[in-house]
Amino acid sequence: MKKSKTKKRKKMIKPKIQTGFCIVSIIFILGCCIFYGSRLVKYYKVFNPKAENGETLMTLANAITSKSQVVYEGEGVYVNNANYIYKGENVNNYVLINNMLFRIMKVNADKTIDVVLDEYINKLPYNKEYIEYNKSSIHEYLNNKVLSIIDEKILEKPILCEVKVDKVNEASCEKYTNDDYVRLLGITDILNSLVDNKTYLVKDSEYLWLYNETESKVWHTNGATLASDTPSERYGIKPVLTLKNNVILISGEGKRENPYKIASGGEEVGVGTYLDINDSLYIIYEVGEDYYKIESDTLLQSRIFDNDTNEYSNSSLKTYLEKDYLDSLSFSKLLKEVDFNGVKSKVGILSDDDFKFNSSLKSYFLSDTLDSNIYLYNGSLVSSRVNVKRNVRPCLGISKDLNIISGNGSKLAPFIVEV
Repeated sequence: MKKSKTKKRKKMIKPKIQTGFCIVSIIFILGCCIFYGSRLVKYYKVFNPKAENGETLMTLANAITSKSQVVYEGEGVYVNNANYIYKGENVNNYVLINNMLFRIMKVNADKTIDVVLDEYINKLPYNKEYIEYNKSSIHEYLNNKVLSIIDEKILEKPILCEVKVDKVNEASCEKYTNDDYVRLLGITDILNSLVDNKTYLVKDSEYLWLYNETESKVWHTNGATLASDTPSERYGIKPVLTLKNNVILISGEGKRENPYKIASGGEEVGVGTYLDINDSLYIIYEVGEDYYKIESDTLLQSRIFDNDTNEYSNSSLKTYLEKDYLDSLSFSKLLKEVDFNGVKSKVGILSDDDFKFNSSLKSYFLSDTLDSNIYLYNGSLVSSRVNVKRNVRPCLGISKDLNIISGNGSKLAPFIVEV
């Protein structure tokens, strides 16, 4: 009898185990379906976005990958491990972001997009002490100045290689970081863009800082070639951003005269925007609560700073700008008093720290001093005696209350401001 009872107990336990296993399996399968189904829907919406009216929208990444003609030699778009990379000197990879003209470097395999500003925004020392990018003064400058004008919602944090590179052809990476939304160009960016030693990233003999370092120096460009130097030197800085894979293409075809334009989420009129005011061209370089600071796109030539002082607040140049120059303008009602490096006025000049758009403009006074001399922006930074005639780049404070008639804010189609 005991044996038969034991057998019966075993037979009754077995169905309960099977039932429990089946329930757990069903829950697991349902969980997988919900998890992967929701991710499928999410990524379908990311790569196949729709407007509120149901119209299908095109992402910038999809536009590039679907419409670009892939090449295997010469200039154009190359494909390497599902990355679409622009190579050569003359390629149609222009994109407007907040009215600033960028160049598309690469569409990554995950459809994020690496872009770089077409022109450098300043020439600054890398640092007085550190050669590591994340400790440098340029790192701080980019994160403070650039991220104040670009909406982080359209950006991804790029992955950077944290390793010292002593020889370009021996570069490899074992340590990575992705702490920031903005960076400098890197050695890999330059090498990937070259065709016959030509690249759209750097002009001939142009010196630009890179984020890579050697054991004691920092890498930079010299045209399309690479070299290293001490961090106290002053070279150009071009911000590099990584756009999210779901940024929407509004218009354009990537050409300089018709660049891609994306839904950037920023202000329509902002830093980098070109304004045509009474047939004179200006560029916004700072945005305040109720004003814009604009820098002239042309130079006043052959003026002295002063006969004695190098303090802008007491200089004859300040007197000239506030009287003769302002009197020559026909849009005085638009002007607003702002702070120019400690001097309150409707007109002023740039300081070392300010964005300097249009790198072709050279040899103009800055408000910064060196001993008894005045600094001169000359593509690099040099000092000048105050009583020597140099160029002047006037800057103005204007109200945000502008009546824009036409244009898109780019250099080729500036906003026409009604006076």
